[in-house]
Amino acid sequence: MFRKYPYMLMGVAVAVSVMSAIPLIYIIIRATEADVTLLTRLWNRQIPTLLVNTVWLMATTITFAVLLGVTLAWLVERTDLPGRKHWRWLLALPLALPGYVGAICLLVLLRRGGLVDQAAMAWAGFEFAAFPLPDVTSLGGATTVIGLVNFPYVYLTVGAVLRTGDQSLEDAARMSGRGPWQSFFRITLPLLLPAIAAGALLVGMYVLSDFGTVALLRYQTFTTAIYQQIAGRVDRTAAALLSIVLITINLPLLGVTAWINQRQSRFYRGSRWYPHRPISLGRWRPLALVFVCGIFTLSLVIPLLILAGYTLQGIVRPTEMDRLWGYAGERIWSHGWDSIRLAVIGATIATLLSFGPNYLATRHPSRPVLFMMGMSKTAFALPGIIVGLGMSFFFLQVVPVLYATVIALMLGMAFRLLPQAITTGEAAFQHVPPSLEQAARTLGHRPLSVFWRVTFPASLPGISASWALIFITAMKELPLLIMLRPPGFDTLPIRIWEAANDSVYTQASPPALLLVIATLIPVALLYSNRRMG
Repeated sequence: MFRKYPYMLMGVAVAVSVMSAIPLIYIIIRATEADVTLLTRLWNRQIPTLLVNTVWLMATTITFAVLLGVTLAWLVERTDLPGRKHWRWLLALPLALPGYVGAICLLVLLRRGGLVDQAAMAWAGFEFAAFPLPDVTSLGGATTVIGLVNFPYVYLTVGAVLRTGDQSLEDAARMSGRGPWQSFFRITLPLLLPAIAAGALLVGMYVLSDFGTVALLRYQTFTTAIYQQIAGRVDRTAAALLSIVLITINLPLLGVTAWINQRQSRFYRGSRWYPHRPISLGRWRPLALVFVCGIFTLSLVIPLLILAGYTLQGIVRPTEMDRLWGYAGERIWSHGWDSIRLAVIGATIATLLSFGPNYLATRHPSRPVLFMMGMSKTAFALPGIIVGLGMSFFFLQVVPVLYATVIALMLGMAFRLLPQAITTGEAAFQHVPPSLEQAARTLGHRPLSVFWRVTFPASLPGISASWALIFITAMKELPLLIMLRPPGFDTLPIRIWEAANDSVYTQASPPALLLVIATLIPVALLYSNRRMG
C-alpha cells in the first residue's frame, strides 16, 4: 500500500498539471493555424509598438516599485522611524487595492473636469487650460498606479531579509573602517539583491498580466490588444499569436524567479543572527515619517476617500446617468456576495488541487515531479484573459454542457489561482518533519489517514496563510471574469469595469469601495497577525 499510494497520487497530480496547461496548449495550437499573411500584418502594424510599450511599462514600474519598496523597508526595519511596528503591516495594505480601481481614482483626480480641475476653478477662478495637469492616460499614469499598488511585493520581501539579517556582518565592516553608507552598499545591498529581484519579478509579472489598469488609462499593451482581437474582431488566431509573444517575454521571468528562490534559500541557511540596532535618523526623522505617511496616503487613503466621496455623491445627488444605471444598494450587496462566494470556492478548490503536486514535490522529489510542478505553474506566464480564452475553448469543445456556466467560471478561477496555491503552499509541507508521518505509519495508519491526521494539521497555519493570499487575488481578478462569466452573473469587478468603461464613476465607486474593504480585511488580518516584530 505504501508503494501504491505515491503512484495513485501521481495520477491525480498529473491530471491537475495537464488541466493547468490547457490554456497554454490551446494558445500554441491556435497559433500554429496562423498563415504568413496574418503574422506579417501583426508584425508590421502592432507587435513592435506593443513590445516597446509593454517593456517600457515593465521597466519603469519595476524601477518605481523597487525604489519605494527598498526605501520603505529600510526605514521601517533599520531605523528609529516612529510607529515602525505598525508601519510594518500598514504598508502591506495597498495590496488590497486592484490596479483598475487605482486607475479610476487617478482619472477622477487628474482628468479634465476632475477633482483637481474643479478645485482649481473654484478656488482660483481660472480654467483647466491655465492650470495644466499631467496626462494620466500615458506611460507615467500606468507606472504610477501599478507601482503604488504593487510596491508591497518588494517591501515585504526586502523587509523580511532586513529583519532577519546578520548584524555581525555589518559590525565587521564598521570595525574595518567602513562608514554607514559604505557598509550599506558593500554589505547590506548585495545581501538584499535576491530579495529585491524576487519582489521586482513579481511586479514585472503583474505588469505583463495587467489588463484593467492599462485598458482604463488607454495605454496599449499586449493584454489590451489581445482583448481587442477577441472582443472586437473575433480573431482568436491573431489573439493567440500576440499571446505567444507575451508568453515569450514572461517565461524568462519565471525561470529567474525559480533560480533566485533556490539561491536565496541556500545562502541564508545556517547564518548566525542577533537583533539589529536601529539607526538614529536624527533631524531626518520627521521628514522620513512624512515620506512614509505620504506614500501610504497616496496608495490607499486617498483612493478610499475618493471612492467613499463618489459613493456618497451618487446617493445624495444622483445625476441622470445615475438614474439610468439605477444602481440599487441591494444589487451591490448581491454582487459582493457573488464575488466573495466565487473567491472562496476558487481559492478552496485551488488549495485542494495543490495538495497532490506539493506533497509529491516535498516527499517524493524527482525529475517527473519537477516537470509536473512546472506544468502546474504555467498559468503564471499567462494573463487572466488568456487563461479565460483557453478554458472557454476547453469547455466548449470537451464539456459543452458546462460552457458559460457558473461551474465553468469556478473551475477556471481555480486553475487560474493554482500556480499561486502551489508556490505559497509548498512551504507549508516543507515545514512538516517527515519523521512525524513515519511515526504515524509505524502505528498502523494508512497513508491517507496519515495525511489528514498528521500532515494537514501540522501544515494548517501555512496553508491558511496561503489560502488568504489566494482569496485576495481571486477577489481582484477581472479579465478571467470577462471571458468566462455566464450571462446575468455579475460580480464587483465586472460592475466596476462596466461603469468605469462608460466613465460613470459615481456608479463604479460603490462596488469598488465594497471590493477594497472586503479585500482589505484579510490583508490586514494576515499581515498584522504575523510576527513582524
